[in-house]
Amino acid sequence: MRVLITNLFVSHNSGTEAVVELLADGLRGAGHQTMVLAPTLGDMADRMRRRGHHVVDRIAEIVEKPDIIHGQHLTPCLTALARFPDVPAVFSCHSAFFEVEAPMLHPQIRRWIAVDEACKAKCLSRGVPADKLDLIHNAVDLQRFKPRMPLPSRPARGLLLTKNFEHQQAVREACSKSNVHLDELGPATGRFSHQLEKDLLDYDIVFATARMAIEAAAVGCSVVVCDARGFAGLLDTVNMEAWRQMNLGVGLLTKPTTVENLMEAISRFDADDAVKVSAYFREVADIPHLVQEHLRVYNQAIEADADTTADERSLATACWIEEIGVSLPSRRWAAIVKEMHGWQISPDQAALVELLRSNTKTLESNAASLMELGEQVKAIRPETAKIGPILDVSASLDRVAHDSQARLHRLEEQLSSLSNLVNESKRLYNGMVPLFIRKMFLRARGRG
Repeated sequence: MRVLITNLFVSHNSGTEAVVELLADGLRGAGHQTMVLAPTLGDMADRMRRRGHHVVDRIAEIVEKPDIIHGQHLTPCLTALARFPDVPAVFSCHSAFFEVEAPMLHPQIRRWIAVDEACKAKCLSRGVPADKLDLIHNAVDLQRFKPRMPLPSRPARGLLLTKNFEHQQAVREACSKSNVHLDELGPATGRFSHQLEKDLLDYDIVFATARMAIEAAAVGCSVVVCDARGFAGLLDTVNMEAWRQMNLGVGLLTKPTTVENLMEAISRFDADDAVKVSAYFREVADIPHLVQEHLRVYNQAIEADADTTADERSLATACWIEEIGVSLPSRRWAAIVKEMHGWQISPDQAALVELLRSNTKTLESNAASLMELGEQVKAIRPETAKIGPILDVSASLDRVAHDSQARLHRLEEQLSSLSNLVNESKRLYNGMVPLFIRKMFLRARGRG
């Protein structure tokens, strides 16, 4: 079977990128051909290519027609659907939070995959039929992530794995108060690792969510499930099965990530219990099961009745373009751009107008002050002219008076020029204000 997988990135080993790599390796190992389309490529793509994967960032480089499209992320998925309009597809939702992950209906997409219960609920809320939705949890490459040596009785070294930074200080403080030396990895820290499987062997307790938390648990580290979005607690044998259903992800983060909650979790560190948790995840999160489940879904999609017409498929593709193609109306594309590029909410329009008015008043005040100073200089000039006749004592005093008059005259000319400059700046500024306001209003309305 030829499988075309889409993803936004194959670059920094993030959650969906790791899934792409694991799935592609597993499919090739089972005798299938994989092709990966991602707009942003990096070192990870090079590593996959060296292992024989066809990884590209342009759809024209996909020469062979796939048997199935496995879509991840709306924008590259749309590219694949448009290029191969008669190829069936499945779509995976990896996040219940991001719009670029949320599914859109399309007749080519015949099955949907959610990685946890929260993503399943997201899919159902967007109209995905329940009988065409499968739950497939994240897996771990157990050949890479091997069991570590037995844990100590008390944690000495901790590792924070994170792509957000708002909870970093709380984790640092909790570890400091608990006498745990903390290291940090992930996009929010600016430190990355291409050998996490080796790094984890050196740590006793790990602070992470989702895939990274599962990998740490499989190695045998004690795991505190938390990030900037919230806190779940210490992963143990009591909660491991229920938390597995939520993929150790956002659906569990019901409490705030505070120093107190983190210290309580650290205090419950149990080396023997962590061994049992590790054994559980090594049993249920292996790659062969992941590959088997995906192949089952692929075959269901291929064998499903395709009773849609070419016109229906092209209309659905056009509707996707309307939603995620850049346009003035604030449609789905705006949310996706904010997620990918960090757009902030547009400034309040009333506050913007007030700021412009304040700047105008400041210019007017400066201009008035300069004009007043200029009038004072003019008033001084006649009085200075009388100094010579009144004193009439010596030529040296005349020269002093003459020099004073010349200097005052030059100062008057400079003040006059500066005043004219301020007035001209004010005129140009006031002329631009309406255009500036209109432009900002259009940008605010377009960004939504």
